[in-house]
Formats: sequence, C-alpha cells, structure tokens
Amino acid sequence: MATNKNTAKTTAKTPAKKDDKKTKKSNSEKFAELANVRVPKALRVLKSISSLANDTKYEYTDAQSTAIISALKSAVDDLSECFKNGGKKDEETFRI
Repeated sequence: MATNKNTAKTTAKTPAKKDDKKTKKSNSEKFAELANVRVPKALRVLKSISSLANDTKYEYTDAQSTAIISALKSAVDDLSECFKNGGKKDEETFRI
C-alpha cells in the first residue's frame, strides 16, 4: 500500500503548543533568566567600546574619551538608582 507523504504529515500527531505545557515562571525566575542574558550582552558591548581606546588603531581626543566615560558612568549611576528605588527613577528636581 503506497502512502502519500502529505497524508502522512497531516495524520501525524501534532505537538502540543508551548503555552499548553509551559508552567508559569515566578518573578524571581524571570529576573534571573533575563539577567543571565542581558548582563553578558552589556559586558560584551562594554568590551567592544573599550577596544576604541586602542590608539594604534584609532585617533581620539581627551574630550571624546571623557564624553564616552561620562556617559557610561551616568548610565551605571542611573542603573544603580533604579535598583535602590525598586525600579522607579527619581524625579529630576530643580534646586537653587
């Protein structure tokens, strides 16, 4: 008895959707999973930025390097504040 390949494919058992078997992850598990992906990415990007300091390949001024370092430090400071405040960014306030 000859079988048609298309028929064999349609009569085969279809796998269950991912969502059906997926168990709901706790917020702690989601945090760890995302941190384990995002932090190494950020570190790789920082390493690639640090390669710009190679003065045999690139020319840059002190002002340019200071601007890069300042921007990165500011971003890390913002990140630190977010963790201190539970993810809420402080409102900018004006003081004289």
